Amino acid sequence: MNILFVSDDVYAKHLVVAIKSIINHNEKGISFYIFDLGIKDENKRNINDIVSSYGSEVNFIAVNEKEFESFPVQISYISLATYARLKAAEYLPDNLNKIIYLDVDVLVFNSLEMLWNVDVNNFLTAACYDSFIENEKSEHKKSISMSDKEYYFNAGVMLFNLDEWRKMDVFSRALDLLAMYPNQMIYQDQDILNILFRNKVCYLDCRFNFMPNQLERIKQYHKGKLSNLHSLEKTTMPVVISHYCGPEKAWHADCKHFNVYFYQKILAEITRGTDKERVLSIKTYLKALIRRIRYKFKYQVY
Repeated sequence: MNILFVSDDVYAKHLVVAIKSIINHNEKGISFYIFDLGIKDENKRNINDIVSSYGSEVNFIAVNEKEFESFPVQISYISLATYARLKAAEYLPDNLNKIIYLDVDVLVFNSLEMLWNVDVNNFLTAACYDSFIENEKSEHKKSISMSDKEYYFNAGVMLFNLDEWRKMDVFSRALDLLAMYPNQMIYQDQDILNILFRNKVCYLDCRFNFMPNQLERIKQYHKGKLSNLHSLEKTTMPVVISHYCGPEKAWHADCKHFNVYFYQKILAEITRGTDKERVLSIKTYLKALIRRIRYKFKYQVY
């Protein structure tokens, strides 16, 4: 299994937690690839120590951020680093034909084997329907020339078909799009990928990219405030990957998103936190436990 992350040093601490969450729930022998936009050596050593201790490997691939400095950054919590994935086919070894891409702001709660085994032979990528864009930002789709029949996907969790990426020359096509739509790419490379990959996306069960908006829509449905959910919003339980997209991240003290406590739990495993940190974690855990019970029995989300 091959897994790709993109990170700078600012996000390295959170990257370690995401990687540890994967290792906790998957077999040995994973090959991690990290597009490195300036991660400090100390943080690289920490990542390597954790990965190697679980019988897997990590490959840091240096990326020059200046390659993307002319690209637009429209949203403060989306960094320039995300554009590096547009060059995945160039940076990654030629012998890789597919790879799971994950944003750093994810936590993994179950095996990724089912995701890894998705057949993407006739697609450029596998990804999940983005209920936030589809239901709350539908005008944005029109601004980037997507029709109502073309479904916008979230790019935080994807399974790349690298053979098809190489054929398309994704990065060159991305530059062309930025020239055509210099002001419309609000969601940055996610918009670019949605335009380039239209009609070549394998839509996944949303259990592989469970986002805050998805939880809210499920809650509204169970409360009778929504008559139905789109077929592509299907979420088979249990959730495999929780994606804390948006401004509230799992590492924020006031974040109350689904299963967010596990970020602190995993961080404590890595850092062996102080007694004070453990006490705070117990308080947080009790609150999170009540939320988890409510989600499971009231909304069938777990």
